[in-house]
Amino acid sequence: MSIHIAVVGSPAFIQHIVNGSSLPDVRIEGFPYDDPREAKDIAHQLHFFDGVFFSGSFPYTYAMEKANLPYAHHVVQDDVVLLTSLLYMTLTQHVELEHLSIDLVDSSRLASVLEPFPTRISQSQVKQIHPNMNFEDLIAFHKQLQENGTTRFALTSVEQIHRRLRTDGYRSQLMIEPKERILHHFNDFLQQIRLQKSNQSQFAILQYSNSSEETLAHVSDQQFFGGKLLQSNEEGVTILSNKGKIETAISNGVVLPNPSSVHVGIGYGSDYQRALDHARLALYAESERQMRIVDDSKRLMFSDQPSPIHYRVTQTRVYDMMKQTGMSPTNIEKLIHFSRDQLEFTAKELTDYLQVTRRTTERLIKKLVDAKLVHPIGEEMSYSQGRPRTVYKFQFPVD
Repeated sequence: MSIHIAVVGSPAFIQHIVNGSSLPDVRIEGFPYDDPREAKDIAHQLHFFDGVFFSGSFPYTYAMEKANLPYAHHVVQDDVVLLTSLLYMTLTQHVELEHLSIDLVDSSRLASVLEPFPTRISQSQVKQIHPNMNFEDLIAFHKQLQENGTTRFALTSVEQIHRRLRTDGYRSQLMIEPKERILHHFNDFLQQIRLQKSNQSQFAILQYSNSSEETLAHVSDQQFFGGKLLQSNEEGVTILSNKGKIETAISNGVVLPNPSSVHVGIGYGSDYQRALDHARLALYAESERQMRIVDDSKRLMFSDQPSPIHYRVTQTRVYDMMKQTGMSPTNIEKLIHFSRDQLEFTAKELTDYLQVTRRTTERLIKKLVDAKLVHPIGEEMSYSQGRPRTVYKFQFPVD
């Protein structure tokens, strides 16, 4: 599985990444800049990479303003960077910390880093920076402190500022990011990309509930979602594709014909048979929703409901409740989701949520009451003629 990564930063930063990463399946393409604001113009070239790695938060922010890059990461200015830079200044430049002007993405870090040390840096010597600030103001901040004798050196987070100060005859040092830390950030990012690509390349099976002309015309118009038609008969239409392409189709709202009464079960899996089994499980799930999804972990999901329903029970809480009530894991999961939003409920409210018959709800409530997972706490008067409705309260165990 080859990975194509764009690296956006200074020429030196890009070269360091290239020299430090010699993995045969990773192809690196550099996009150098002199000014981090140039990342705005670079952004349109970055869409077709598996991931984009930025030298810092500024170029990352500038690029993201112009392009939505889902797999992007940047080097983080953490305590290691700050401590390394301060140590370098005291040991090699022999500058006391009080004689530094410092700019930081998060100025609160300085106070926490220096807390154990007997040194004083005035708040007037520290400037918090952000991508939308005027760089000329930042240059003037460092220059003025050196001109009036308050400081002897500028410690800056922005390479452009460092170069400008040096060119104009002021003493400046760029924050030092240890090379090992940069490669650590980069390798962590590669691992995320590998995991994402592996996940997106899973098998995906779509099973439509009928093979009408409307259904066939729709999947044909969508070019079978980048896959192929496996079968079309009285049992419906079956299509093989991969998870990445199907998730794109779901986000674009093109999996189902519009309007249509057809149902589709989508199954993901690490192999073909697993995906096929999951698609069948999804298609025949008890739900009124037209599109149901079962993933590789055997979790039932719906595009409009982020909380999955587990077919494979590995949670102790759910398993114990199954043994207590004799209910299916699907119903247990639904009840847990319902209880998060509504601790007290009536049979009608639960019936409406589960989309089952009143008789089915009453049987479920009886099982829960017998298992001491639900108990009646009062009554609610009906708006029409009839008996008052019993109000119940969940007594589910805590995770």
